[in-house]
Amino acid sequence: MAETDDYNEIFAALRHPVRRQILLLLEDKGEASFTEIQNALGLSDTGLVSYHLKELAPLVEQSTRGKYCLSEVGQASITLFRKVEMEKNKTSRAVHKEFEKLIGETVLLFCVGVITMMAPLSVDIYLSLQVIYQPSLSIEQVFLMYFVGLLGMVVGVLMFVLYDRHYFSRSLRRNAIHTTIFAVASALVSISSVSVMHSFGEMTSVNSSALIWLWSLGALRSISLVIVAPIIAYVVGRFLRDHPFRSL
Repeated sequence: MAETDDYNEIFAALRHPVRRQILLLLEDKGEASFTEIQNALGLSDTGLVSYHLKELAPLVEQSTRGKYCLSEVGQASITLFRKVEMEKNKTSRAVHKEFEKLIGETVLLFCVGVITMMAPLSVDIYLSLQVIYQPSLSIEQVFLMYFVGLLGMVVGVLMFVLYDRHYFSRSLRRNAIHTTIFAVASALVSISSVSVMHSFGEMTSVNSSALIWLWSLGALRSISLVIVAPIIAYVVGRFLRDHPFRSL
């Protein structure tokens, strides 16, 4: 029971910042007079300083010259305190580093998503305007533009595969799953954009058959992306596994 009380006194002494400051001062100077401690603390109230020194009784003792110094328990306690502070700082730095890493990963993923959708959205806007102002747009032109949109999305998927392998997993199976999920999300955004363009065309009284063609090809582009995405992940994964640059 007495041992427990001693521990409680030690932890109570270390809990107060002024007492920790006194302990650190005594560790640095070896010993110090009452006045030196008071001046170092910047306290004008001598009673308050006396109170803190009294509370530090298990950790601080007076020498034969009347100066204060760390006892053996105090030296062990200040060592423990420094270890705790060091671990706390390490934890804080680790949390900060992980937070920065998470922010960096999120921003990079956002950029990959923007790059993936840039080409198809540009194509959808371009074709919708062409259908409105140039009704004679040929089927060949439409197919060519949607192929350009699909190619842009494929490039985005390729970038996502590299991103996923670098930050999450180098497993072919997991890469394929993650890439498929990314492709499905991109396909849904693409179909949504096509639907918006379709609605915009209807409001401008454009030929409905042309709008159906645009919507159908947009849906075909999205389906094609979902199909080829896991294939891209597998091919890239196999290539990087057999290639010297395995750190990617």
